[in-house]
Amino acid sequence: MFRRFFRDISDMVWPEVCAGCGQRFNSPFEHLVCSSCLMEIPKTGYYVTDENPVTQLFISEDVKIEYGCCYINFRKGEWTQNLMHNTKYSKLPELARKLGRIAATDLQKYNRFTDADFIIPVPMHDIKVRQRGFNQAECIAAGMSEVMNIPITKDVLLKTENTKTQTFMAKEERIANAQKIFSAQRVGEIAHSHFLLVDDVFTTGSTLLVCAQKILHAMPECRVSVFALARA
Repeated sequence: MFRRFFRDISDMVWPEVCAGCGQRFNSPFEHLVCSSCLMEIPKTGYYVTDENPVTQLFISEDVKIEYGCCYINFRKGEWTQNLMHNTKYSKLPELARKLGRIAATDLQKYNRFTDADFIIPVPMHDIKVRQRGFNQAECIAAGMSEVMNIPITKDVLLKTENTKTQTFMAKEERIANAQKIFSAQRVGEIAHSHFLLVDDVFTTGSTLLVCAQKILHAMPECRVSVFALARA
């Protein structure tokens, strides 16, 4: 009775709202994202086909990947912008995990990435992790791992510098910047593996391009696939 009382008081003072539309939940079973937003997620549909803008980008840049796709169409000025902003900045690591689980459930329906041996989340510098409290790419990867039963490895890809955001950089600047701040190392026991590289947002694709290049250079015999939760 006391727990229920304090929960009701807490809900009046700090009401839990949807990370997408910002509305209060209508059901006690809703958490983080409301049922309406979950039903209306604007999916890219990239994962349905073998060829899509992600795989085409890697082909055009002569970076050999097994497969690549994004899940959500990130629309500026709409509720998906709130959703992705909250995934990064609102200290809600479980939101990123939840979205990773949702995406993985759909990916499995089309047999995407099911033969991957390890998931590699795009790393964040330790300083930024301490500031933010978590790495959203790592949380997305954790959610995908739960559904797909693919282990995560953080030994291969490293972020060596803490740099400013790439948001306002052109593609060429992003690539040059990523080349400086990411490195990959050979891990002998898993050098022949199929790695699934996971990031939160795909804008120009520069981060995933460079990270895939670094991994393939460190372990030429491995295979790499790429996934981003949202396409900006």
